[in-house]
Amino acid sequence: MSIENSWNQLDDQHDDDLSSMLQSPALSKLSSHNPMEKIRKNLLMNMIWASLICLFYIGIIIYFHIWQVQIPIFTVLIFTLWGLYSGYQIYSQIKANVSAGPLLAELKRHHQTITTWIRTQQRVGLFIYPISAAGGFMLGGVLGSRKPVEVFMSKPIVLVALAISIIVLVPACYYLARWMCKYSFGKHLDALQENIRELEEEK
Repeated sequence: MSIENSWNQLDDQHDDDLSSMLQSPALSKLSSHNPMEKIRKNLLMNMIWASLICLFYIGIIIYFHIWQVQIPIFTVLIFTLWGLYSGYQIYSQIKANVSAGPLLAELKRHHQTITTWIRTQQRVGLFIYPISAAGGFMLGGVLGSRKPVEVFMSKPIVLVALAISIIVLVPACYYLARWMCKYSFGKHLDALQENIRELEEEK
């Protein structure tokens, strides 16, 4: 039984036959059902968390009438919404097309799409993290000092602290985002790449 037939049967067989199918040697190399299903589930979790974070940002924008805070938070909100929308597009494509057309071409397309999506978010994030850090810093300063932003930010030591915060938080956020993506998608993308390699060897 080829790997391609195994993938197709994962979609075609009834649930009652699934347990016996998974005992076949060809399917033993596949992760539970298939890597694409795992990636799709993790994309859904990613979208749920992104939606909750968007609601949190909206709450800050509405509750705190501080334009110096509202502008950076709104910018981060737009970035999060973009990530949510692009993630939903990939999620929908997997649901609609994962078993359509030649399997090898489909798996390669999805692998490339997901990898590009992850890398693009990480790179754009490098421009967003300083804005997010500045907005959070000013909001925290206002809440802690109970003074307007203009007064709070007028002290040179505060500007130095802001610069240090940005220098520290930007790489920290970048590597945290990379770790989270690797944790959520890394092993499943590796399994998908292995399936692609085996399909290419069968050709």
